[in-house]
Amino acid sequence: MDQEIYVFKVKLGYDKRVWREIGIRGSQTLHDLNLAIVDAFDFYDWHLYSFFMSGRAWDSSTEFVSPDYFLDLGSWEPVGDEKRRADEVLISSLELEPKQKFLYLFDYGDDWRFEVQFLEQVASEEEGVDYPRITKRCGESPPQYPEDEEEPSNSC
Repeated sequence: MDQEIYVFKVKLGYDKRVWREIGIRGSQTLHDLNLAIVDAFDFYDWHLYSFFMSGRAWDSSTEFVSPDYFLDLGSWEPVGDEKRRADEVLISSLELEPKQKFLYLFDYGDDWRFEVQFLEQVASEEEGVDYPRITKRCGESPPQYPEDEEEPSNSC
């Protein structure tokens, strides 16, 4: 089945020389894009996250949040139903324009910020390839917890 593929360039917020290019199906969600970014940058711990389509952190009018944001970790009851869930938003529904940028914020405590830029829409996926997938990379992934490791090298 042919599906359109959306290609994103994801840059590390504090060092835009470190980036990944990710292809994802239009039928996949922002949550799937979150998982691809976490994987692309070799992070291993789960954390809450948000996408801010305005590019401005904490702009609630354009925010899509981690599905786990809705759980009160004490009771596991849903909370925060005024927010929009990233796992319910298809990539194809975002009406993205080429070169459009938005913010991905991972781990509210450590505040990992990534600039996400929509590059292009490709007519169909490659046969036999799983999506989302990393198509290009530049620079070494930073350690998720920098105090535990050395500084990354940024050469391509």
